[in-house]
Amino acid sequence: MVTNHLPKRRPEREESTVSVVRAGSVTVKIYTMQHGNRVRYTVSWHIGPKRHRKHFSCPQRARKFAKERAEELAAGQVHGPQFSTAQAQDTKEALRRLGGVDMPLHVVAGEYADLKRTIGERGTLRQAVEFYLHNSIRPDMERTVSQVVEEFTASRRANGCCQLYIDDCRLRLGAFGRAFAMPITHLLTTDMEKWLGRIAGLTSRNDARRLIITMFNWARRRGYLPRDRETEAKWLEKPRIKPKPIAIFTPGEMRELLEASEGQARLGLVLGAFTGIRSAELLRLRWENFNWEEGVIDLGVDQTKTASRRLVPIHEALKTWIKPFVKESGLVFNYSLPVCLAEAFGTAAKKATKARQKLDPDAPPLRWKINGLRHSYASYRVAETEDVAQVSLEMGNSPQKIFSNYRKVVTKARAMEWFSILPGGEVMPPSNQDGAKIIEFRSVA
Repeated sequence: MVTNHLPKRRPEREESTVSVVRAGSVTVKIYTMQHGNRVRYTVSWHIGPKRHRKHFSCPQRARKFAKERAEELAAGQVHGPQFSTAQAQDTKEALRRLGGVDMPLHVVAGEYADLKRTIGERGTLRQAVEFYLHNSIRPDMERTVSQVVEEFTASRRANGCCQLYIDDCRLRLGAFGRAFAMPITHLLTTDMEKWLGRIAGLTSRNDARRLIITMFNWARRRGYLPRDRETEAKWLEKPRIKPKPIAIFTPGEMRELLEASEGQARLGLVLGAFTGIRSAELLRLRWENFNWEEGVIDLGVDQTKTASRRLVPIHEALKTWIKPFVKESGLVFNYSLPVCLAEAFGTAAKKATKARQKLDPDAPPLRWKINGLRHSYASYRVAETEDVAQVSLEMGNSPQKIFSNYRKVVTKARAMEWFSILPGGEVMPPSNQDGAKIIEFRSVA
């Protein structure tokens, strides 16, 4: 007798998909399982650690049941394991302490547990909340970057800053504010460094960086940023700008410039060459600042860049050159912006070049030197007085800067030649060349 042992047919493997029904923070899953030609829908949920399931052949009934069960679980209407008396009392007390907080008890417990695990042994949740409240910005003090830029620029105008500085704030910081449409508290150092990196020229980049740091410090004082920590702007890396050697005019070049100029241009050249006063300060200069008896120009705190009073000596050369321009009162210059002075100086250099090449067609052009008047005065004045501290007071710079930039640039003999330049090739009387009277007065002051 032969018996055929046919292999048993394996049941077809079930294939399942899962869908989720939510109610609040509660989820109930529906498993759809394909077994041959049959489809079965299993609703699965948990009460405590125990899993519960119910099977359906109709998907609509399964989904309806899952939704009802999820809503019951969220509302706490499904009875789970029996509580002990102590657990019931704890639950009742927890619900009482929730008071008017519109949040289910299990959600509160879950968040507390998560936060407690995060903070660990480093402190309590109350300490963490107190630290946050102390260091966070009040909602009414929150500002976007653009709002801070606008308020900062307005404050500079109200504080009497010069128009050139205000325009710089408006242009540079305005572009900065448009680039970051976010609260200033959200701005990071890396974001600002990427923006600064797109600015061409290291000097322009550093100018923008300084303005940003100043604005962030102002925002911190106003309460728009936390006051107990450094701002993100402080950590902006300073570009490595190689210092350029200072360029000064020779006495011969200065004479050419003065003889080729006239009017306000000549007046600006004379005051810049023989006082070293900055261009922006020159435009705020008034004839009332000239103390002819004491031989000094008395610059007030509202006129100087550093907001500190300065006394600048009036050399005999300066007194001679400006004699035709002197008035009893009023502004010394009619120009409104330093760029107007710069244009006048550039025109004077072109005229001097034409006069020079008229005599010698092969002569090189007389090129204007950036900040050349101030650099020239400082260099010749240090050589004349041999007193760095005195020159620093006259110019409003630190003694360290005067020492490092202008000491031993020219000889004393060359300095005497500079301060002896007079109209029409006149020669300074020997008794006035060394400026002894002026130096003595400044030492007493």
